[in-house]
Amino acid sequence: MGEIGFSVVGLGMGASRARLITETEGARLVSVVDLREDLAEKMGREFGCRWQTDLDDALNDDEVDVMFILTPSGTHCDLVVRVLDAGKHAISTKPMEVTVDRCDLMLEAQQRSGKLLCIDFERRFEDVHSKAKWAIENGRLGRLMMGEARLKWFRDQEYYDAGGWRGTWKMDGGGALANQTIHEIDLLRWLMGPPRTVTGRIAALNHKIETEDLGVAIIEFESGAVGTILGTTTFPVSDYQGLEVHGTEGAMISTGEEPRWIFSPGLEDRAESIERFAPYENTIQNMVAAVRDGAPLICDGHEGRASVQILNAVYESARDGSKPVKLG
Repeated sequence: MGEIGFSVVGLGMGASRARLITETEGARLVSVVDLREDLAEKMGREFGCRWQTDLDDALNDDEVDVMFILTPSGTHCDLVVRVLDAGKHAISTKPMEVTVDRCDLMLEAQQRSGKLLCIDFERRFEDVHSKAKWAIENGRLGRLMMGEARLKWFRDQEYYDAGGWRGTWKMDGGGALANQTIHEIDLLRWLMGPPRTVTGRIAALNHKIETEDLGVAIIEFESGAVGTILGTTTFPVSDYQGLEVHGTEGAMISTGEEPRWIFSPGLEDRAESIERFAPYENTIQNMVAAVRDGAPLICDGHEGRASVQILNAVYESARDGSKPVKLG
């Protein structure tokens, strides 16, 4: 099989992914699609590919194998279902959708089409998180006990007002947790395993939005471990995001700076033997390998659904007086 042909849909967020495709061995950017004709033409000329304003043009293009959807969250289901039903593989940007029910519609389309559905949680491919996954899977941290996911960023009111979809339940699926902190939520679930209960609280403290600019949650995992989530866009600057996990024999701390590995006395040499969980640097590489060689996806649709399930549970708990929501 030759190069895998990609089409990028939604160029507000998709320009960086289009560029990444052009830089990835085995991938070819066939086309870009956006409702704004001027933006589609500009990006098409910049990347030397076809540009379109009608999704059907890409759906009917035999050179396109994979379509990368980078539109507002509440549109992912409708677009991905069309892509899969047209016989193309699909990648959706994060989060997978705004509700678990809409994620399930995407999974049903994936099953009946027999095509691949991937969710672009690119932070899974970062070296520290890939190594953390390997370390946990291979028992290097011992029995997991706690995981913490935190994001403290700034967004002004203009950010939420632009486009009319951010900070809305219908199209953003939430606020600071759904849009910004979803990467940390995904990593926490990926590393710590399936959740059993979720307890959440949210508030809009500094923005005029219908969702939240600050959210917190406590998770009890099926393993018995405990997790916490904190996400906000009320911090003075976009300065901090972090993930920490620890078990009975070691810990990993990632705060955007040089990650730290901490092990119990006598086990310090474990840090030198930790490997990456997967050989890919990004979702594009992973998808090329999956289409060409049948390699497993690092984040398929079922994995993408898992973080939306946690997110929905946080909001359900918050609306119900912070009562725990049982999952499973």
